Amino acid sequence: MIYVGKVFDDVQYINKHHVIILSRNDIEQRYRRVAEAVYERRFKSALDEFSQWIRFSTRQEFYYQLETLGDNYRTLLRYAFEGYKDPQQETILKSLSASLLSLADELQHSMREPLLPFHHSEKQILLREFGEDPEQIITSIEEIFLHREVNKLIDAGGNAEDEANNSIPTEMLDKLFKLVWLTEKIKDHHLGLARRINRSGSIEWQEKSLIVSALTLSLLNYFDPQKFILLLEFTEAGEKHVCQRALVGLILGLIKHDRRIANHPELIEKLHSLSRDPEIMKNIEVILLQFLMARETEKITREFEEEVLPDMKKMMPKIEDKLQLGDQTEEIDMEGKNPGWKGMVDEVPGLFEKIEKFSKMQMEGGDVFMSTFQMLKRFDFFNRMCNWFIPFYRQNPESGILFPGNDDLNRRLFDSLEHAFYICNSDKYSFVLNFQAIPAQQRNLIVTNFEAELAQMKDMASEEQMLDQSLGENAIIIQYIQDLYRFFKIYPGRGEFEDIFRKRISFEDLYFYRTFFEQESFTRKLAEFYFEKGHYYEAIDLYEYLSGKGSPSGEFYEKIAFSYQKLGRYKKAVEYYKKAELFDTDRLWILKKLGWCYIRLKDFQSALEYFKEALKVQPADQSLQTQLAQCYLNLKDYEKASQIYAQLLFYSPGNLKFLRPAAYCDFVIGRLTQAEAGYRELLAHTDKLSAYDYMNAGHVYLCQGERKHALELYTKSLASREFTGTAFMDAFDEDVPHMLKYGILSAEIPLIKDYLSFQTERS
Repeated sequence: MIYVGKVFDDVQYINKHHVIILSRNDIEQRYRRVAEAVYERRFKSALDEFSQWIRFSTRQEFYYQLETLGDNYRTLLRYAFEGYKDPQQETILKSLSASLLSLADELQHSMREPLLPFHHSEKQILLREFGEDPEQIITSIEEIFLHREVNKLIDAGGNAEDEANNSIPTEMLDKLFKLVWLTEKIKDHHLGLARRINRSGSIEWQEKSLIVSALTLSLLNYFDPQKFILLLEFTEAGEKHVCQRALVGLILGLIKHDRRIANHPELIEKLHSLSRDPEIMKNIEVILLQFLMARETEKITREFEEEVLPDMKKMMPKIEDKLQLGDQTEEIDMEGKNPGWKGMVDEVPGLFEKIEKFSKMQMEGGDVFMSTFQMLKRFDFFNRMCNWFIPFYRQNPESGILFPGNDDLNRRLFDSLEHAFYICNSDKYSFVLNFQAIPAQQRNLIVTNFEAELAQMKDMASEEQMLDQSLGENAIIIQYIQDLYRFFKIYPGRGEFEDIFRKRISFEDLYFYRTFFEQESFTRKLAEFYFEKGHYYEAIDLYEYLSGKGSPSGEFYEKIAFSYQKLGRYKKAVEYYKKAELFDTDRLWILKKLGWCYIRLKDFQSALEYFKEALKVQPADQSLQTQLAQCYLNLKDYEKASQIYAQLLFYSPGNLKFLRPAAYCDFVIGRLTQAEAGYRELLAHTDKLSAYDYMNAGHVYLCQGERKHALELYTKSLASREFTGTAFMDAFDEDVPHMLKYGILSAEIPLIKDYLSFQTERS
């Protein structure tokens, strides 16, 4: 039983005498404990957690709400266990879950807000601007739009510049954006205004897009089913640019709040309706794949910086010479391509292939420009929060007119940028703002090169049969998700936002995905994406989920096995390779993989059997023969290993990969003359020798009585960086039994080791 009066008295005492402010991390942990208990329907535990957490709040209404919810739950339990069957019990439990989570939201928000200075200061600014009265706030917003409509009527028939001047001032747009973003719960008057904006034919699409973005951030910040409903309505309205953004916001909200959806029947009904639209379903697939692709951005950036930039730097002096960048006043032929370009790229081996790889990645939605434009987000333009989300359009008053009197250059630049489907909106603004700082002599050249690149990208898209989708709805979705990614990763105040792109996603566990949008063919695409990108844990989960839903698949088992192998979990890999072996699949590939996994498990006998089976299928495979020989070596069957290495050397004479173990086998077996010949040949390759090569060669010469030569080789082995501490001595001791067979006295071994130790100390 929770005694509200007692708890409230305690809290007043705590706050009066010992002010305790929970950290942001502590608040979030307490919230998660309450939420987890509710999700698992451990309502008593949730109420107990609440009673401890709520002591740190001085807002009395929270205590009374919690008391009411506790009473309701106890009443439900009493009726249930006194034999009364309530057909509405499930509905009541869902309502209780929703109410407990809503109270947790309010409690978390009230405690966390003072710890979020940016959120708090923006709220204070908006309070001064719009006041607290909801009706007055709505009236103020409507007046903003009405004022713009009056200006439009006055300036009817004006040009593009007039249209830009009639736009809502950016400062006011930013305030509207933040007002929506900081709204915790949507009330009826908010709903009415949002719906009027959605239906209005006079409000610009880019302004509606900003409202949708603010609504998305608001939903990610604070759960409210009405925000989902509004995003659904903006989606259903079908206005280009707006509906795609609304659908992205809806899906991100569903990912964030997935475990809460089932408690809201009105939302479930609308999601079911949405899932019956085939075009919407296609767009949802694009959104989910692009969301996963965005999470690859850091890896793409790292690869680009490691693979391409170093080679580009090598080429820079040649670029400057061949493009004659040193003399910007010289006339430039704008028609033809630079005849030296391809040859210049070819002068850096592999660069063309690397550029082509990243270009294809870019076409598929990979974010290859993040590092390029990251440093260009320091313009004042990006100090306004809304400008991280504003769609790119030439009438934007902050970038609409670049260079008065040079209309042709402005037109060409904006035409190119508007059709550059592979650059997100945020980066386009970065480009325009940076372009204004470029010397006049270079501007025309840059625009010309940009036009040529756009044409090339269109050609690539056409060849890949991607042109239509890339220039249509898919491009809007891809660009918008990249805009969101930049906000969560670069925006100066990002520390106060939970980064949705860091959330681990298990599609097989997502209620909204399984209930409304799952299609087996697309789930396979998701699994394939994870598999190809090296996210093996997620790939395993999805392939196992798919295997459990339908008929077992050899391909699924193979990919699960391979994923476990890549994760170093070789026992699990063996388990699934054996399952895959039961299907009519690539048996040779599976046999090789099983052999390799058993080697990693140090089960060389089992590995041997699988490699033998594989060699029956492909007897001339040198790789298999090498693996087989390795198994014999580890099983100490040196004779059989030697026979295989001799055969391999016959077909590949001088190959150190075979010569090294062959010489060692000869030494162990007792063929010292052959062993010496092998090591003599091996020692000729001084640039490819290892510490073990020197040591093993030393063994051979020691056993032949050439002690001085042997000690020289041992010294070289000791000097190698491969050996540290006692590693040399441990390796040396392993071969002592073989040396004793050749007449080396056991009493002599410590003396040799001491001599070498002294030699090492001197050096």
